[in-house]
Amino acid sequence: MPEVIVSFLDGETVYGEVPVLHMDDPFLEVEVHSLDGNTRQALVPVSAVRQIDANSVPPLEGGQDPKEMPRVALHFLDGQVFRAHVVTPAVLQRFGAVWDVVEAAHGDHRILAIPYTALKAAFYVRHWDTRRPEDRQGLAANSERRKLAEIQARRSRATVAGRAPRAAGLMGRVAAARGPAGETAEPEPGTDTTNAR
Repeated sequence: MPEVIVSFLDGETVYGEVPVLHMDDPFLEVEVHSLDGNTRQALVPVSAVRQIDANSVPPLEGGQDPKEMPRVALHFLDGQVFRAHVVTPAVLQRFGAVWDVVEAAHGDHRILAIPYTALKAAFYVRHWDTRRPEDRQGLAANSERRKLAEIQARRSRATVAGRAPRAAGLMGRVAAARGPAGETAEPEPGTDTTNAR
């Protein structure tokens, strides 16, 4: 049985073994390796898992250069980003995907099972973004602020433009009602004049 490290969404980890590393079932049966010896097995809902790492992954065969492999940036819902080179395409299963990758930061060959409930998106990229996270967030925030300012400016212009004709139209009706020399014109038949002055 594959030895695995199960990482939960709340940060807890469990070491153990699973019969098969897959994401086809809503629950995982984990034979737990616990230090206290009390827990021997766990039935884990996949929706509570962030990722599952296989412990014993063989090194890449000779001749495979990670730099020539596709690059993927796995964005998790907790904000973390895992960058890796894809050895073989992800195996998409019912409740998640199994990834055969080489970690970009350390060059470690890893097999990961990641539930869809933990993953925001998998972005295939041409190049790694080398900016610091705070710089990337600042750029995105500035871009969002600029878009919001443009939208607000368009709405303000539309509001002002929409009001101008109505005001002129009302004043035009008042002027027409007073007549050419300021005299009040006769009301049209059927017009309510009880509140008129």
